[in-house]
Amino acid sequence: MYLEISSVAAALGKNPYESHEKTLLISWARHCPKATKEYLIKNECIIPLKENEQTFTQLQKETYSELQPKEFDVKDFDTIEKNIIEEYKKKREGKQTEVEVKQLKEYTKDLLKKNNGNIQENNIIEKEQYIRGNDKMYYLNITDNACIGGKNDATLGGTLLEIKTRTRRQNVRRNEYDLYQLICYLLATGTHQGKIVQMYNKQKFDSDMANEEEYGLINVHKEPWSGIVTEINDGLKEYFMELEELIKTSNFMYLTSVIPKRIRPIAKYMIESVNVEDEDEENKELMDFTLCEENIKFKNLFRHISK
Repeated sequence: MYLEISSVAAALGKNPYESHEKTLLISWARHCPKATKEYLIKNECIIPLKENEQTFTQLQKETYSELQPKEFDVKDFDTIEKNIIEEYKKKREGKQTEVEVKQLKEYTKDLLKKNNGNIQENNIIEKEQYIRGNDKMYYLNITDNACIGGKNDATLGGTLLEIKTRTRRQNVRRNEYDLYQLICYLLATGTHQGKIVQMYNKQKFDSDMANEEEYGLINVHKEPWSGIVTEINDGLKEYFMELEELIKTSNFMYLTSVIPKRIRPIAKYMIESVNVEDEDEENKELMDFTLCEENIKFKNLFRHISK
């Protein structure tokens, strides 16, 4: 069994934006995509696109892709979003619905935040001459059949750096879920010291000393951080035990809290036949399962069940 290091805090109930229960559902989808997909369809969390019903999901994605600048910062978000919405309305010849526009706005906000994070991370690594993580995966065994893993951002000397881009000045703060992520990277890489570097509007927050907004340098061999290491290990053992039972039974008990009926469906799907050529150069017809109209808040879930 496997869990991304970026999801450890949520799995342990330390992330106010992603619950333990939702993380468990995503983990089940990673390990049992077919069973999870069938479960979501059965409970009408994802439903089929009706006959003759149109979807504009692909057009929305294409519009964002065409208008996203190569370089931008948080101060540019509103202008970019406005330009994307205006262009989409032109493509739809003014026939777009409010639901479409809402979906495009949510999709745009989510990708702007993600892409800006990548841009600012690359910029600070180059500017400060940090050593990039080199896209290498690191793993930490929790039990004989379970591990966590991920790719760290950068290092400076013997200090591992976890870079966080903030979209608002008030978000420059000590987040417990960021701390858990950093500690897990330290454990996976075998590094004892690290710190969180926060970026807002090209301003860097990377104090070695703890203050109201920063944890400062973290050493997993010293208290209080070594105590958190024990909490993480114990909590992950319990999490993987719960996941193992879910994989065996397919009995997910938290659906109502994770996907309340009032927000269902969280996506629609199309099933189309496609012709593919096998190794013997014979054409075979396969059924292609494609999601559309997705609720962006469940993007990590969709990533697994749409395979």
